[in-house]
Amino acid sequence: MAARPFDVEAAQLVRLHRERLQSQELDFRELAHRLARPAAELRGAVEFYGELHAPVVDVRVCHGTSCALSGADALHRTLTARGLRCGTVYCLGHCGRSPAVLLADDRVAVGVDMATDLAATPAEPPRIDIRARSRTAIVTERIGRGDHSDLATARTAGVWTAWPTVLQRAPGEVVDAIVRSGERGRGGAAFPTGLKWAAAARSPGPRRFVIANGDEGDPGSFVDRVLMEDDPHAVLEGMAICAHAIGADAGIVYIRAEYPRAQARMRAAIEQARAAGLLGNDILGTGFDFDVVVFPGMGSYVCGEETAMLEAIEGRRGEIRLRPPYPVEAGLFGCPTVVNNVETFVNAAWILGHGPEAYAALGTATSAGTKAICLNAGFARPGIVEIELGTPLATIVNDEAGGGRDGPLAAVLVGGPMGSVLAPDQWDIPLAYDAMRERGLVLGHGGLVAVPHGVDWRALLVHWLRFMQHESCGRCVPCRLGSQRALALAEHGGGHESLERLLVVIRDASLCAFGQLMPVPLLQLIERFGGQVFGEGTARG
Repeated sequence: MAARPFDVEAAQLVRLHRERLQSQELDFRELAHRLARPAAELRGAVEFYGELHAPVVDVRVCHGTSCALSGADALHRTLTARGLRCGTVYCLGHCGRSPAVLLADDRVAVGVDMATDLAATPAEPPRIDIRARSRTAIVTERIGRGDHSDLATARTAGVWTAWPTVLQRAPGEVVDAIVRSGERGRGGAAFPTGLKWAAAARSPGPRRFVIANGDEGDPGSFVDRVLMEDDPHAVLEGMAICAHAIGADAGIVYIRAEYPRAQARMRAAIEQARAAGLLGNDILGTGFDFDVVVFPGMGSYVCGEETAMLEAIEGRRGEIRLRPPYPVEAGLFGCPTVVNNVETFVNAAWILGHGPEAYAALGTATSAGTKAICLNAGFARPGIVEIELGTPLATIVNDEAGGGRDGPLAAVLVGGPMGSVLAPDQWDIPLAYDAMRERGLVLGHGGLVAVPHGVDWRALLVHWLRFMQHESCGRCVPCRLGSQRALALAEHGGGHESLERLLVVIRDASLCAFGQLMPVPLLQLIERFGGQVFGEGTARG
């Protein structure tokens, strides 16, 4: 069957132009007729996504956790005082050089201070420090050595090498290789990749899809952005391998709206790969068809959750779906669908090129392989360091990150707003999925944010609750109303006991991982630093 990239323009509400939205020229009745969809459904979708109704601004100041700790609020006020129309964005993926600002022409200014001349911002931000401290470099093999977004450069560095040989292997053999490698999804859930591929391969359906989740939104994580910008062909090769393994003919790279450069780089890479016969119809003369398109996100953190992402691609509000059925059984347009993180696909390409045994030999018995750890600007040595899973957090903080930029740290935030808050006496924990889960901790996407001594813990608590309230999809009452009430308690008082009880209810009663996991680091923060948060003298715990 020939590859049939679906009509992404229609699926994304015909890619509405911001100018039409601002001038209120959008005719929902005409749009509904064109797409054969109820006008109310289309209006609801447009009103759900911030990018489809955000006001036109001159700059968008990042208020992600790293930037918030680096003075984003004061920067926002200063730029506004200069006469600039300032908007807010929760993460631009430049946490290693906070604070960051997105300009109207999609340039990103990093390390911005009050005296920065935004007009002099270069077209490309300066490179960050990227290095490997594992026995084998996988994720950082190329991004640690510069830009490999061009096909010729990528192929010289070894990308697309495994693809021709994979096409000669039976799909079941490819799935088995991923299973034997022990790889687990790097997006945060850590579900075994091979089991997901196997389930999609055996699920019946008229066609199958492969989706690369590039909706990296955890403040503190930015490896996906770097991979999509500097190593996009490795992502595409991993997707193609998955497509062959499960029998998919179409792929989608879902990239968050806040990553315009990543979107442009990925589109260019797809065009190059298609022109070289690596994607498209009758790939390399084998009769296998697989093509890929980029789907831009529209400004919703929750769309990083795989079922909410499927809803967004289908042109609806980004609300989570109840499971079962799971996406591997009934995903995009009801068809079996594999959704994997960008880093996961890069690993998959390496596994098929070097063998599952080589991958399984890295890391621990239950957490195989390596993990790219993102270090924010609060560390002495920010950037990306690739470690073998099982490496103690203390080794990363003290040896790789060099400790705090401005002195000893009060804590480290691991895995973003759905991760963990770890004080120094907890840094002995090995960064490995099962070992952390046993202690009630979450690795998440692997972003580390340094929290300096003297931080305003109440301000940090309020910052996270504002993020939660802003990004809740509204599907379930505990998360939708609970986040609003929790924010009010934190901002205006009401006792930490009431706030703790409410957070427990949200955690236990919400439908998806966002509502279930967001309260966890908040409860940890209160448990360890409650006295400093609520002014009660000493921290508990």
